[in-house]
Amino acid sequence: MKKRSTALAGVAALVLLASACSKPEANANTSGGLSGDPITIGVQSLDTGAVAYPQSTYGAKAAEWYVNNKMGGINGHPLKIDVCSGDGTPETGVSCANHFVSSNAPVVFDAYDGTSIGAMVPILSEAHIPIVGTLAGQGVAEAAPYGTAFYFSGPLETSALGMVTALHDDGAKSAALAVTDAPSSHGYVDKLVAPLGKVLGVDVTAVYTTADNMNFQVLAQTELASNPDVAGLIALPEDGCTGLIEALKQGGFDGTLFAGSCSQFIDELGGKAEGTIVQPRLWVPLSYDNAPKGIQEQLDAFADAMKQVGYEDQQSARSLYSFAGIINLAKILSDMKGEITNTAVTQAMEAVKDFQTYLGPKVTCDGQQWPDRPGACSHEAIFFKVTKDGTLTPVNDGGFIDLDTSVAQQAISG
Repeated sequence: MKKRSTALAGVAALVLLASACSKPEANANTSGGLSGDPITIGVQSLDTGAVAYPQSTYGAKAAEWYVNNKMGGINGHPLKIDVCSGDGTPETGVSCANHFVSSNAPVVFDAYDGTSIGAMVPILSEAHIPIVGTLAGQGVAEAAPYGTAFYFSGPLETSALGMVTALHDDGAKSAALAVTDAPSSHGYVDKLVAPLGKVLGVDVTAVYTTADNMNFQVLAQTELASNPDVAGLIALPEDGCTGLIEALKQGGFDGTLFAGSCSQFIDELGGKAEGTIVQPRLWVPLSYDNAPKGIQEQLDAFADAMKQVGYEDQQSARSLYSFAGIINLAKILSDMKGEITNTAVTQAMEAVKDFQTYLGPKVTCDGQQWPDRPGACSHEAIFFKVTKDGTLTPVNDGGFIDLDTSVAQQAISG
């Protein structure tokens, strides 16, 4: 196949590891002057260690500020987040789960911390504490029994199926994509990406790399050695995304680039990023100029909240996932009657139907949105292409599109 100068979207980052508990930093501005006992929710965030995404915690803090200062808290009570910091080991996930159980958390928000959540599921499930998140990072969390976990933007298959669907629709037959070398990455590629690609006729080869000390030139040459139609990445930290994409360009690759949910490379590479398609799960700040008015207003609110907590320059997809997800959860909690307990939160989540999420699709958490994935609340995806001026424009005029879940069912069963 002749290579093209277009680029295709990647999946949301997936090497999500475990955690170590820490109390949220005190911030006099987050309570919004609200009185009454706070509603404390657990937040699991991979913000330390070799594969750290501190932006996830920054977004959670911004959401706490927004809920208390703009939404009036949870029925007049201030929201308080109790962050447990992931460091990349399942052992700390177990520690965090035990912490949330002992502190009687009514719900744990998964700030995209896959391996730790996987280790936490049995403990939290036994304690009947529901897990809620924007997107799931590991199959064990998504496949937990109904009522255990709820993810607003769907399961990991949303990323995997979205990726291979985009590759297929662009005419690609082969792809070589980098991903951080971790057990969760191998499971994702072997159990999801490769089988889905096989169903759609796209041969996806993963090129594994360590999270630190990446040699981008070697990584790029390894990908290009197979003369793929598509090169790029499945999931890398932001600096890894930039380094690899730049190395692929320097190596002469003029075919389809695949950049996952990364965004910083757009500013850092300027015109070199044009044509790249990315696949965040939500409308993101760089899509502002091409977004509907209502979406622009929500993005403005996100920017203001990040500024209020001192992280104005950290408006990444990661921080947005936490921010939007906690806003969604807060709205659901605010509609509850009576005491907010773990059992009541589970019942409220199970009753979610046609709920318009923040910067995302409408969701229904009835356990029927994906085959064999009861924790999935959506089967929609959104794709963006990088424009010449560095903004993002939706690939589809309507924004979110329905994914064919029967493809996922064939891949899982076959």
